[in-house]
Amino acid sequence: MSFREALDRFKRGPADVVGIDVGSTSVKAVRMRRGDSGAAEVLAARVMPPVSLPDLQSGSPAEAPALDLDPEFRAKYACLTVSGREAVVKLLSFPGQFDEKAEQKVVDNMGLDKPDDYRISYKLISEGHGRSESRVLTVALREKQAAVLPLMLPAGPPAPYSLEISGLAAMAAFLRSAGAAHSNGAVGVVEFSARVTTFALFNRNVLALVRRFSFGTEALLEKVQNTLGVDRETAQGIVTDGSFDISQSVSDIMEPLIKQLIVSRDFVERRENCRIEGIYASGGLALSHDSLAEIKSSMEIDVTAWNPFENLNVADRALPKDLAGQEWRFAAAVGACLGTFEET
Repeated sequence: MSFREALDRFKRGPADVVGIDVGSTSVKAVRMRRGDSGAAEVLAARVMPPVSLPDLQSGSPAEAPALDLDPEFRAKYACLTVSGREAVVKLLSFPGQFDEKAEQKVVDNMGLDKPDDYRISYKLISEGHGRSESRVLTVALREKQAAVLPLMLPAGPPAPYSLEISGLAAMAAFLRSAGAAHSNGAVGVVEFSARVTTFALFNRNVLALVRRFSFGTEALLEKVQNTLGVDRETAQGIVTDGSFDISQSVSDIMEPLIKQLIVSRDFVERRENCRIEGIYASGGLALSHDSLAEIKSSMEIDVTAWNPFENLNVADRALPKDLAGQEWRFAAAVGACLGTFEET
């Protein structure tokens, strides 16, 4: 190893991290390691019970519950993700090069009533030149929530390293898995969480549009419960195994979402002069044949579920047998880990 190679290796960030996706119905954890060659390996993946976070209106960060992690997840650092129902996510455009003047306008263009109440970050997606635009992905998470989550790891290891919005982290995982096959085309990705749905369109693996909707798996489960008069566990089984015809319930619930998906697709195809080749889905509703069929028939485009562990090395027994087929649950946690490896 040369001196320069040794120096670069010394400067590199964490090579062993755990991604922790804090959801309303469960906590998903994935431990990953980056080898000297840059290849990432999944060492362990588990689903844990949900944690009760304090009321952001009245609670204080000191009330945050501590996560009880098994020893196999005690890497040095942790990358946290949360759906952030009240988070603001926007893809902004600025004429020409993204310089200091444009940077100063980021917060003003996010439409926040009280910017000081948020923790704000941004990432340059594409640099404009001449008449072309610069595109910047911006995220604002309420400061109270941003302060609570790292306190779930009070002593370490692992120590909090980063905090992301789960839907965006899942998109990062997609680009490094199924998205690799569409580096010269345009595709859409839908990430269904319990109460938030994130939709993104990529052209040549560059983000062209991102939208978030206050709709998720919980809405369909509640609809099935009320329509069929069953409990939550039975409703979950019906949604995933198709034992009952719930196509009308799916259509009723998803109609507003699909209208927005169609408008978004048409907008991007015109602006980017491209054709969306397909839609990839993950999350709870991705297990529902009726949900995917509704999107496919309405948008007249193929819809496919995807696996965030695709193109990754997975250690033996990293994923428990009872979670086989549920790899989609780890999309955000995987994306947070891979994003950390890429940025460092």
